[in-house]
Amino acid sequence: MLLIYGVLQPIDQDSRWMAALWIALPLLYVAARLSLPSASTGIARHVQHLALAMAIGFVALSLQLLRQQFVYADAIAGAVFVDQQTGQTTSNVRKVVAALKVQRGPVLDRNGTVIVATEVVEGGYAVRRYPLAAMYDPTAFGNVVGFFSSRFGQSGIEATYNDYLSGERDSWRRLQDTLLDRPRVGDTVRLTIDARLQAAAHAALGERIGSIVVLDPRTGAVLAMVSRPGFDPRGLAFNPAAPDRQAENRRIDEYWRAINAEGAGQPLLNRSTQGRYAPGSTFKTVTAVAVLLHPEQGRPDAIDCPDERPTEPGAPPVVNAVRTGLEGIIRSTPFPAEPNLERVYAFSCNTAFAEYAMRLGPDLLAETARRFDIDRPQEASNVYNGFTDLPTLPSLLYVNPGFLNSRAALADTGFGQGELQVTPLQMAMVAATIANDGMMMRPFLVAEIIRPDGTTVVRNGPRPIRRVMPVDVAARMRSNMRAAVAYGFGKAADAVPGVEVGGKSGTAEYPCPTSADPERLCAHAWFIAIAPVDQPRFAVVVMIENGGEGSRLGAEVAGQVLRSAFDVVR
Repeated sequence: MLLIYGVLQPIDQDSRWMAALWIALPLLYVAARLSLPSASTGIARHVQHLALAMAIGFVALSLQLLRQQFVYADAIAGAVFVDQQTGQTTSNVRKVVAALKVQRGPVLDRNGTVIVATEVVEGGYAVRRYPLAAMYDPTAFGNVVGFFSSRFGQSGIEATYNDYLSGERDSWRRLQDTLLDRPRVGDTVRLTIDARLQAAAHAALGERIGSIVVLDPRTGAVLAMVSRPGFDPRGLAFNPAAPDRQAENRRIDEYWRAINAEGAGQPLLNRSTQGRYAPGSTFKTVTAVAVLLHPEQGRPDAIDCPDERPTEPGAPPVVNAVRTGLEGIIRSTPFPAEPNLERVYAFSCNTAFAEYAMRLGPDLLAETARRFDIDRPQEASNVYNGFTDLPTLPSLLYVNPGFLNSRAALADTGFGQGELQVTPLQMAMVAATIANDGMMMRPFLVAEIIRPDGTTVVRNGPRPIRRVMPVDVAARMRSNMRAAVAYGFGKAADAVPGVEVGGKSGTAEYPCPTSADPERLCAHAWFIAIAPVDQPRFAVVVMIENGGEGSRLGAEVAGQVLRSAFDVVR
């Protein structure tokens, strides 16, 4: 037991292993001595003692080799020693050189267009190349494919699917490559994104900071996922055949410092999956679903839209974005009618949705949000497991325990403020669920993985998460979303000739105080969209940081993205 304990000690605890070994050796000697027949006196006895000591020595050497070359072989090979005085690092140079010769597999888009490839250069070294840079801005793809760097590791698909891209996953082929001294070749990863749509969505954002996600609501396939600012993965790709390796390392270090600088805007952050924001009025979509699922409590068509609505004593009233006369607009456009769910949704009436939330109460609102995977903090994990192709944060209904117990907080949450923290991907899933007759599909970014011999080892397809709402509720919500674009505040999204677009704008306020105006508020611009409304092919979310009103910029960008989607995706 002592030897087993010592062998299993981590490599940084060698002192424990050596102590266990030296304590065990005398005990082994005594045990062996007692188990052997006693030799006669004289030279035979001395030979027996010597042979026993040599045998114990060989056992000790065998145990040490077992520990080094079997139990902790990989850990020892990859260990890095850092001199605490100088900071100088020492590692296994053979492992580094071998890694630089691995021919990582290519990454393709849905149509087979090569996004990332590997070029073998002088000395048998492999260099990551990005052929799409000849046609598109490579920063459009940076946060999806990620980077591969011998100095800074991997991110994006390069990290999530590293075992496939590096060939590590195929242990039998790896053994053959080792025995036959062949270069290791990784698997091909084909994505669901369309490179043309990805580039078009990136261009639609322009120089603005934000995110765009396009989903196929029928399958969950991610057709585009853009985050700006992005980064150029070529800046971190090391070329071992460069004439001056030190200069090559300096180039990479300079780029790494540049994209991590304070004013760079966090280009390594994938805002689509790791950015969390208040969703603004796009969350009224979730509240509206809750009202339709619980009509007795919500009373969807018994509603009004006053300029302000009190919530509880001492709390400021809820007000509309259009501060005066919104109910008059609702009653008269496009034809005279009383306010109902469709009209207050189309014209984004805050006071109406605050009332809906207070009618529903915290439990019914939270239960509906949970159906869309927008969780209470005690229900959420550290990552969102509904999308595993890239690191993704969970979306939260609120942050502080007991927040919804306040009527004022409940009212604010009902129209998309409060403590809501959601990712753009999650709001794209909300739109896609409504588009797909109420069935939420699991989003996926990797369509298939193919080995060098042509064998498909992974093939992803449609996978339902759950039914969020009945078909009739989804149909009514599509009608509401169409109203928001046809005659409501989302008209700017109606930009695809011959196609009926549905959507919902959002203007998410957040504090941005200055010394001159400590109460100053700024706003993120949101828009969710589906098209065509009758049989949706696309679900889109646009989120622009500090973009102002979602009904203007957000809707306009969503319309541009949808127009591109209908042009290029077949």
